[in-house]
Amino acid sequence: MTGGFGHNGGPALEEPVGTRPGQCKHCRHWRPPPEGERQAYEAFRLGHSRRRVRRPTGACDRVLIGNNPRPAFSATVGEFGCRNFQAAPLAPMPKGGGYVTIWQGGRIVWEGAEEAIPARFLQEDLGL
Repeated sequence: MTGGFGHNGGPALEEPVGTRPGQCKHCRHWRPPPEGERQAYEAFRLGHSRRRVRRPTGACDRVLIGNNPRPAFSATVGEFGCRNFQAAPLAPMPKGGGYVTIWQGGRIVWEGAEEAIPARFLQEDLGL
């Protein structure tokens, strides 16, 4: 058996620090394009829209291009990478949203979202 206690063999929940590729979308200096532009491009790319939409670009004011040592402002796509990459801090893990199955006496008595567990099944009420 690989992994620790309770591990079901799935992918790691958190990406190890330092393994994220040096792309603009992972850099602390990059500002992503507006959500509306990204949605319009995705609809065009998937064929849901016939209106041609250019690939959305974000902006960075600290891009190092070529051998020039001075940073410049540039519009970049998320997959672009430059020599001035600094990893952005990871977003905090969201709480809740899990799926729960409650068993009693060898059978399932309740299934559903973690936020919707009936009060009769909460540990505080059971005195555990």
